[in-house]
This record gives sequence, C-alpha cells and structure tokens, in this order.
Amino acid sequence: MIAVKRLGLTGGIAAGKSEAARLFVQRGIPVIDMDQLSRELLDTDKRLQNQVIESLGTSFLTEGKIDRLKLKNLVFSDPQKKKLLESLIHPKVREQFEVLAQKEGTRGHKLVLCEAALLIESGYGKTLDGLVVVLAPEELRKSRLKTRDQLSDELIERIFQSQVSDQERIQAANYIIQNDSKIQTLSHQVEALLALWKHEGLL
Repeated sequence: MIAVKRLGLTGGIAAGKSEAARLFVQRGIPVIDMDQLSRELLDTDKRLQNQVIESLGTSFLTEGKIDRLKLKNLVFSDPQKKKLLESLIHPKVREQFEVLAQKEGTRGHKLVLCEAALLIESGYGKTLDGLVVVLAPEELRKSRLKTRDQLSDELIERIFQSQVSDQERIQAANYIIQNDSKIQTLSHQVEALLALWKHEGLL
C-alpha cells in the first residue's frame, strides 16, 4: 500500500470548490466529499439521527425525517446548536474519510483530496498534509447561493458570518485557486496545480 498524502480542498460557501473537485476527479485525482459523507450519515445512520434529535429537538423534522434545509436554518440561527451538531457529525465523517483515503492508497494513489467547507473552522485542516483554498468574490458567491440554492438573504448572511474570512483562508492555504471568471480559467489553474504536485513528488 502506498503512503497517501491527504490535501484539504476548501473555500467559502459557493466559492466553487465542488467545481474544482470535479475537475480534479476528471484528471484522475481521488476526491472524498466530506459534506456528502455528512449527508449520507444523516440519512442512513439511525444512531446518529437519534442523537441529533435528542440534542436539537424535532423542529427540523418533516414527516419524521430530517429535513436538511430546516436543520440548516436551525443551526445557523443558533451557534451553540451548530457547534453541537458538528460535535456529533464531524468525528464520524473524519473516521470514514481516513478509511476511504487508505483504500485509495491500496489502489495505487499517492494523493487524496479531502473536500469540505469547514476544514479551517473545525481545525481538521491542520491534521492534513496541506490545504488547497478556492476563492471567489463575496458578491458572486451570494448571487450563486440565491440562484442555485434559493436561500434567503438572512440565511446567507448567517452562513457567511459563521465562516472564516478570505484573508484567514489565504493565511492557512498552501495552494490557492481563484474562481472568479470562466470554467476554462479554473481548469487551467487545476492543470497548473497538478504539474506543481508532480514536481513536488505528490503524484
């Protein structure tokens, strides 16, 4: 089994990290989506579901099932509830990520990307071997949230306030991708990073 390097891939909400992740996958780099793992755990892990309901109540349930939009509205209106939810979910997601990363090593991959929105905020990014940060202007990100996710202005503001600033992201970053223009530009930056990682012996 190859020793796998684990790089974080992060950015503020709607900065375009998922689009960057898609481009990396197209080029053969394994990307493990921590947000997707969280959603799957909330949908399938009965013990976790019960812990969330016991801790946060039932106001976010729809027909007895967790409604993620209601849950998002609840936790982003109450920092303590957000912190509590993360304390329940994050350890399970990280454990699953480490298992999946090692599996990629058995398949011959030297590098795995850990895609997640809160790598810096949670401190988990410091446990990885480096951090790729995707940046985009705030107004562009807000516009994307309105059209893509149809979130209210109030919820968008709460989400932005809960995340670190771009300046903090830049300070934490080992590599930076700018996503404020065309997909071709983003693609070129991904290619440039791959060339750099090959030079650094990561690929």
